[in-house]
Amino acid sequence: MRDFTEIRGRRPEPQPPRDEVVLRARENLMRTIETETSTQPPAVEAPDSRATVVRLDQRRRRIWRVVAGVGAAACVAVAASIFVVGDDGLGGPEHAQVLAAGPQFTLQQAALVAETSDPAGTGPIRHLRFVNLTDEGQPTYDRYVRPDGTALVGKAGGDLEETSGYLTSAQLAELPTDPYRLRTRMLSLSSELGLGYPGEAPDRALYRLATELLPDPGVTPEVKAGIYRVLAGLDLEAIKARDLGVGADRTGRPGDVLEFTFEEGYADRLVIDRETSALLSTETADREGAPAGGQVYVSAEMVNTMPLAYA
Repeated sequence: MRDFTEIRGRRPEPQPPRDEVVLRARENLMRTIETETSTQPPAVEAPDSRATVVRLDQRRRRIWRVVAGVGAAACVAVAASIFVVGDDGLGGPEHAQVLAAGPQFTLQQAALVAETSDPAGTGPIRHLRFVNLTDEGQPTYDRYVRPDGTALVGKAGGDLEETSGYLTSAQLAELPTDPYRLRTRMLSLSSELGLGYPGEAPDRALYRLATELLPDPGVTPEVKAGIYRVLAGLDLEAIKARDLGVGADRTGRPGDVLEFTFEEGYADRLVIDRETSALLSTETADREGAPAGGQVYVSAEMVNTMPLAYA
């Protein structure tokens, strides 16, 4: 018996699944759920509710058949953000809803949507129109960036001024789609561009560059999907990430609202379009909750020519 105990004691402790295994399992599970939903009989409407529900016995069996195939440890991570409400919950007898919540889940869903979104156009010039929440009066700006990183920037309807220092088209084209390689490249770029401040935490630097890249029309849908996966891989507990549900930006456009509070105590809030995964706005509040800046992204497109001047 002692020999057996000694042998068992030498066995290595089981390790938790790698992040990529858990995320891939979650994505596979959600794709399967979507497929099952599309093949179900017509949905049943719960009394006095607009929520669509499906029969508990059918959905629950299918979900857990899929979960059983992704490994016990990965299942725990999946179950943390996907759960079923059935005859003992909101859906009523013999009905169930598939509910999902949490910042990591929302970011992963944004990645899946981004992969299927359309490019912003085929021209060489990157045009972004945005509202600057930092400036007095919160004016709207136009920014036209050439392939070499030089640009014309100014208030919409006003004069545009020459400036430079933006990422070049070549730099954007070199961004990998794999989230692990992309994370490394983003940290390198953040250092090269001098973003942030000395000694800034890596997660803060990644977030800061992500909010620069996601609105850029020169970033491909596949790379944007990778950026959302990089954000999903941050230490979300350490940066106090919160999923605030469906909200709206300053213009009233609806989207998923996520909030992150980094080490300096400022709260950063993102609004992500649920249909296209476009980043609609970013806002920052200081330690007292007062507005401290941000931008609302009105439109992003690739165009063929630089403007000369506004009338």
